[in-house]
Amino acid sequence: MELHQLRYAVAIAKHQNFTRAAEEICLSQPSLSQQITKLEEELGVTLFERNTRNVVPTSAGRTFIEHAQNILAEIDQIRHLMQEHAGLLKGKFIIGAIPVIGKLKLTTLIASFQRIHPKLDIHIIEGGSCVLFEQLCQSKIDVAMLTPPITQDTSMVNFHPLITDELVLVVHSSHPFAAKGVIDLAAAAGEKFIFPNSTTGAYGIMMQACNTAGFEPQAACDCSQVETVMGLISDRVGVALFSSRVAYSYSEPEISIVRLNNAPDKSIVLATLKRTQQLPAVTAFRNFALEWVKAPQCKQ
Repeated sequence: MELHQLRYAVAIAKHQNFTRAAEEICLSQPSLSQQITKLEEELGVTLFERNTRNVVPTSAGRTFIEHAQNILAEIDQIRHLMQEHAGLLKGKFIIGAIPVIGKLKLTTLIASFQRIHPKLDIHIIEGGSCVLFEQLCQSKIDVAMLTPPITQDTSMVNFHPLITDELVLVVHSSHPFAAKGVIDLAAAAGEKFIFPNSTTGAYGIMMQACNTAGFEPQAACDCSQVETVMGLISDRVGVALFSSRVAYSYSEPEISIVRLNNAPDKSIVLATLKRTQQLPAVTAFRNFALEWVKAPQCKQ
């Protein structure tokens, strides 16, 4: 039994027609028929019932096809893994990401991965976590760096933790909280908050944190661009909750960062689709990312 005979049999079962199967595998129809006859003689069973209309697997044929498909899938997976080790990944690879990945050093992760796999054509699409999640489920992107919680059905997706950071409250430097340095979030119950867009994970985190602290936040306005939010805080429009890494990346004299007692966490995760046979670039990126975030410099 030869490996190519397994592929031939699977192609015939797929098309239920020798001519179309032969076209798919670039083989003449008589040669394909001869190969299948030779295989049946070797196995001592009839794999396909032939008639004038189509070709249908027998009971033995169905068992053979099922195992042949599994074997071929494993062989393809081995080939992909070896290509990964050899740095031969190539083609288009689309990463969905929330807009603050640069502040979280995750752009360095992507750059490091691309240096290892220079033949990969990497594209980055930015968006809110809910939008990115939908794009991932629709296979419009290959992986997503996003912020839970996700309100949609997550049964088809794996989440791999990348970064966990504490929340801080960002206020104008003249705000009374600025002089305190540390507060309970409940003390901000009377403040006007600059809300993230409701399609972002940051929105869910803010609402959850405030509700846990015992209040429903009041909205000053709605904005998801970090630079714009910081500008609004500088103009005394309101206060906002941020990941501490993002907040401390800004050094504006009009802005102060207030730490929170028992600060809630904000997590960034890598989301990938659950697949029986994962795309090699996705597997390579996932493994690289999970090792990369363990490095000491990534925890600073």
